[in-house]
Amino acid sequence: MTIVFADRGLHLGVLGALLDAGAVGAAELTAIVESTGPDGPDDGYPGPGPRLAASLDLLHALPLPAAGTVERLGFDGGNEIYMLVEQTLDVDTGGESDDYNVTSLEGIDRLTSLRSLDLDGHGYHPEPLDLTPLAGHPVLAELLLTGACTAAGALEQLPALRELDVRLARLDDPGVLTRLEARGVTIKQRPPVGG
Repeated sequence: MTIVFADRGLHLGVLGALLDAGAVGAAELTAIVESTGPDGPDDGYPGPGPRLAASLDLLHALPLPAAGTVERLGFDGGNEIYMLVEQTLDVDTGGESDDYNVTSLEGIDRLTSLRSLDLDGHGYHPEPLDLTPLAGHPVLAELLLTGACTAAGALEQLPALRELDVRLARLDDPGVLTRLEARGVTIKQRPPVGG
């Protein structure tokens, strides 16, 4: 079964995890990025230009046949997928371009082996992130959230959840944390102001 995620940032992160695992080849991805050339006057070092957006659109259209095997997913700016794109295009954002942002988790249930999800780095989202797609994920055990998040009740529908890091997040229902902690989930959160 092949997968294409609706959200480009999520799709790129999964593609990066598959690249790290050797399930997709760097040469194939480099060829896709190179197919957007040659550089125009606004492309290349030091910042992103039209070729970056075009390259990411092409990578987003690439079906991910082994996505169900991904066990860990993170969006650190130094991820190999971001570096491959930027080195090929001679761009240097350090993997910190907003072009990589994750704005939706739609389809994450198709990552049936996913045990760890870290939304730091370019899991960042400028608008509140709807957590509804996480509900019922059978094996997700470790979760790091960032920014404003809605539908926090979905976290209570993660049967395997063991560790939740919300130090960088704001949940629409903070009471969820107390209820999760009561069932044995380790919660990492900011200390209270003045504490």
